[in-house]
Amino acid sequence: MRSDGPLSFESFAARLSEGLDLEPDEVVAHARLVEDLGLDSFDMVEALTLVEELGVRFPDDVAVGIDTVGDLYREYEKRASS
Repeated sequence: MRSDGPLSFESFAARLSEGLDLEPDEVVAHARLVEDLGLDSFDMVEALTLVEELGVRFPDDVAVGIDTVGDLYREYEKRASS
């Protein structure tokens, strides 16, 4: 895990935007990953891989329930803080 705590939402969103080749202004908390950002199953795996690179791994049951950028960040933040 990151020793200096979780990234801010803005830094997290920027990293997600860059890693998934998305427009930064589209990567907002309420943006739905599939419906709004157009992520497919391969992109979703890539998003989870980006989070793993930050030292956080989601159990499958949690990953399935992530619908928005905010959901993804909250789960990341919760696990990075513990």
